[in-house]
Amino acid sequence: MSDQDEHTTALFAEIDKENRNDYLTCSLSQAFDEVFQCYTLGSQAINYYRYGSKRDCSMKWEDFKFCMRTKPKSSETADAMIRERQKEKEAMRKKKRSSEEVWELRETK
Repeated sequence: MSDQDEHTTALFAEIDKENRNDYLTCSLSQAFDEVFQCYTLGSQAINYYRYGSKRDCSMKWEDFKFCMRTKPKSSETADAMIRERQKEKEAMRKKKRSSEEVWELRETK
């Protein structure tokens, strides 16, 4: 068996291994679309109407940059990075106020 055949076999074995694992990935195009959508006039107008200020899109940019940083990494490393980021974002979301804290439960008669 020649070197090229061995390398080709190894490459396909690595691809099969990665396909069997359920690695998380992020989509650069989806992340960019979310940044673009955040800055659209409609999105900004709705936020200004509801909250009286323009929408802060910095987290969308951070998500896009994070996604770009995962692309050159191996699938295992990128998966670990994405899972860690998801945990951090969930913890930050839980720290924010929810509608349950704002509204009082109405008693039915």
